[in-house]
Amino acid sequence: MLQLYTGYLSDKYGKKRFAFFGLLIYAAFAFLLGFAQTFVQLITFRVLQGIGLGFFGPAALGLAAQFEEKGKSLAFYRTANGVGMIVGPVLGGIAGTFNLSYPFFLCGLFSLAAIGSLRYLTEEETHERISFSQSMKGMILNRSILLICLATFLVELCFAALDIIIPLVGSSFGFSSFLIGIVLSSYFVAFTLLQVPIGWFSERVERRKLLVLASFGGVFPFLILYFSKGVLEMIFAMSLLGVALGAVFVQASAMVAELSPKGRESMYMAFFDAIIDFTFPVTPMIVTYLATVELKMPFLLLTSLMASAAIIFVSVKK
Repeated sequence: MLQLYTGYLSDKYGKKRFAFFGLLIYAAFAFLLGFAQTFVQLITFRVLQGIGLGFFGPAALGLAAQFEEKGKSLAFYRTANGVGMIVGPVLGGIAGTFNLSYPFFLCGLFSLAAIGSLRYLTEEETHERISFSQSMKGMILNRSILLICLATFLVELCFAALDIIIPLVGSSFGFSSFLIGIVLSSYFVAFTLLQVPIGWFSERVERRKLLVLASFGGVFPFLILYFSKGVLEMIFAMSLLGVALGAVFVQASAMVAELSPKGRESMYMAFFDAIIDFTFPVTPMIVTYLATVELKMPFLLLTSLMASAAIIFVSVKK
């Protein structure tokens, strides 16, 4: 929840400034991690590195939310995150074969390089100054913001469940770890390839209708997973989910950006992401319990959550 306050501060004192200091802190502690000699040092430097990310994340989201075509800008931003999550472990793994400190040094170098890109970004200035509590009150009393966050929370519960239930079901089918990895990665491949085109399309249609369609569209892949018997069916379903769930996540964030008052984008986007982050501690308790009753029962729950999200999006005012 700390990102709510850093989002507020970045709106108040400058998004580019907070992004700069966030990357600088992140890079500094990445280098220190490479020199760490004890477990306590590793934990300490990693926690302090997280502070840098707490500065950078809301500020960067706020900058992306200031573009006129928010569906496209946030699609590029979220896709870049996805590409980083795919490429990062590969580069880190290669660097780690030479020396275990090299992945941390590489992380620091990339962070410093990212600082250079900030000079090409422009930031909208605002002279409005309101307190943190007033900003929070404005968000909480905004019915559309709350409904969007609730619907996306349900969809992200579905996403968080996949990393738990897919390996369990795959193992019951006798899949190897490699095949389970292929099934999981098919989601991210579809997400990475198609979110930018969907972002482009979202600027030409009503965003609310797109969110309703994507949410209802996510119902069928979970039904496929429930009745699946083989790896190809699961890969197909996961690819469809990469499109549907990804579209909801990206375009819901764009809708929040559109509803954010000018100059307060970072805090509103941080609020949206903070709500979504609560899915990760909540999901394992629900999914593991249902899986003990019947292994594929979580898929039925996820089907109902996607349908519920679609209904909530319908009730969001245009």
